[in-house]
Amino acid sequence: MRRSVLVLAIAIAVDARADLENQVYTSKPDQLQIVVPRGWRATDQPTYPGILLSMMRDDPEAHIVLTAEPFTRKAYCSWPIACRTSHDAPPVKLACALSKQLAGFHMRVGTTQAGPRENEANGLPTVWFEYDDGHHFFRQAVALTEDRIVTLLLSTSSAGDRSSYVRAFEQALRTLKPLEQEEPEPAPAATPPDGGVPADGGLPDAGTPTTTPGTFSSAPAPKIHPVGSCA
Repeated sequence: MRRSVLVLAIAIAVDARADLENQVYTSKPDQLQIVVPRGWRATDQPTYPGILLSMMRDDPEAHIVLTAEPFTRKAYCSWPIACRTSHDAPPVKLACALSKQLAGFHMRVGTTQAGPRENEANGLPTVWFEYDDGHHFFRQAVALTEDRIVTLLLSTSSAGDRSSYVRAFEQALRTLKPLEQEEPEPAPAATPPDGGVPADGGLPDAGTPTTTPGTFSSAPAPKIHPVGSCA
């Protein structure tokens, strides 16, 4: 958790695995998409782990950073028990855990607020909160997918600058959504080189496989859902 907070506060970079075209950023590995606000520059420099996209403005200077990191049982169980056992929605529990961690770094942390309705309509509910240490001022939105912790972070050097960029931050946040899952194409049925018909014209031998070598695969290992018992 400490590593996550430090990364969000100081790292500015871009994930080279993704695609930025016409101000629309798409990360297929993380199944996320967001639109860069008008007037903001999006970088395409080498990545720091977890940082997907960085957007910048000058005069006054500000950064908006999109991050994604694995949502695992270990990450979930690192949240304070009071956050994990509350009756709140998962994004609120995550915000609770981050807020408590930030308070440990002597940050002044505000209350958690619901994110835009557009996020919920797109299947990625968000919440946000603000915090500062008197020198750096942040607004942070968080969301959870089945296997990702997603964050959108605005950072400025004054409370006034943060307020002046709230509209751009909200514009970007409203466009944040998961990619639609593509239906995999069915694999063609495999047959022996001779079409499966014996040379004598009879029926294929029931004990002889009719698939070509290499077409068999074991079932994928069951995925462990991040939310669960931490005993």
